[in-house]
Amino acid sequence: MAVNTPFMERRGIAEAGGAAIASGVLAIGALWLAVGYIDWVLVVGLALGVAIAAAANYRARTGHADAVKTAAPEVTADNFENYTPVKAGDGGTEGLENDGDRDSE
Repeated sequence: MAVNTPFMERRGIAEAGGAAIASGVLAIGALWLAVGYIDWVLVVGLALGVAIAAAANYRARTGHADAVKTAAPEVTADNFENYTPVKAGDGGTEGLENDGDRDSE
């Protein structure tokens, strides 16, 4: 049965849920070692905050990737040289007016 998730994909849900569970477990351990008791309101609030931050991070990453994908030019085998900068030492002759004693072939 497929889960209908219009807001996030399964990977985003797994990232946010995993981060929330991990932070909750760490908070429980730290509180137990430092104070000797567990404040459940603090643990749940921390886990919820981490889940929201992880979800926002996931949405920002995937949104940026989609924006770059739509803005990037279509590079194919025929036009890749137009999008590849010529650097010193890679055999390009861009900007050379006179070859002088250099062989062409």
